[in-house]
Amino acid sequence: MSFESLLKGIAQKDIVLPYLELAMMSDKWPDHYTVDIDSSPYYGLTETGEPDGYFHPSTHPLCPPRQLYYMMHPEHRSQMVRERNTTTSAMTLSMGSALHGIVQTQLQMIGLLAPEKTEVEYILHEHHVRGKIDFILDLPDGEKNLVGEMKTQNSFGFKKQEKVKPEWDAQLSLAEYSQNADHGVLILVEAGWPYSLREFAHKRNDNLLDEIFDKFSLVRQAIESNEPPRHCCAEGSDEMQACQARYSCWLKP
Repeated sequence: MSFESLLKGIAQKDIVLPYLELAMMSDKWPDHYTVDIDSSPYYGLTETGEPDGYFHPSTHPLCPPRQLYYMMHPEHRSQMVRERNTTTSAMTLSMGSALHGIVQTQLQMIGLLAPEKTEVEYILHEHHVRGKIDFILDLPDGEKNLVGEMKTQNSFGFKKQEKVKPEWDAQLSLAEYSQNADHGVLILVEAGWPYSLREFAHKRNDNLLDEIFDKFSLVRQAIESNEPPRHCCAEGSDEMQACQARYSCWLKP
C-alpha cells in the first residue's frame, strides 16, 4: 500500500480505504496481532448438517424459483447435491476467512469498527431471510453505522472487476435493508500478491429487493401448496447438470 495508492483512493472519493491505508503506513502499527480463521460448516446449516430453512443473502437471492423450492422444501432440501470438499476449496475458504479477519481486525485497531459491529447477524422475519454483515463502521467524518461487506478474488479476477457483481449487489442490499440504511460499501481484496484493496460505494437496490422478496414469497407459497414452480432450465442442459436440485427435479426417479 503506497502513498500513491492512498492519493488515488482519495481522488476516487473512497470513504474507508484512505483511513485504513494511512494507518497501515504509520509507525504505530503493532508488531503482531491475532485473527481467527472460521472453519465451521456453512452458515445456513443446523448443528445436524441440515439446511436451517431460511433464505440466505450470500446464496439464494439470484436462484430461480423452482431451484429454491427444492432447496428450501423440508422433504427435498436434504437431498441437494453438495460440492465435494477438495484441497482447493478448503484452502480458498481458509484464505478468504483469514483475509476477512485481517481487514476486520485492522478496522478495529484504527477505531472504525467496534467488535460488536463485526459479523452482525440479522433476521428479516417477514421475508424469512437470515444473514450476517461483515462489518458496520463508524467513520471519523461523523457517519455512523455504515454497512459494509468484504469479498476476495484471485489476482486475475481482481484486476478485471470494475463494478459490483449482481450477487454482491443483492447481498449488500439485503444487509442495508436490515439496518434501515440506503447505502453501504463493499471492500474487495486481492487474494494474492500484491494483496491490493479496492472500494465500491453502494446504493441499496430497492428494485432488486422487490424482485427478491416477491420470489421468496412465491417459493414459500409453492412449498405450502406442495407444487413446484415451472422448470427453470431445459432437460439435459448444462444448467441442469450443475443444479443442486437435479435429482429432485428433472432426474427424479
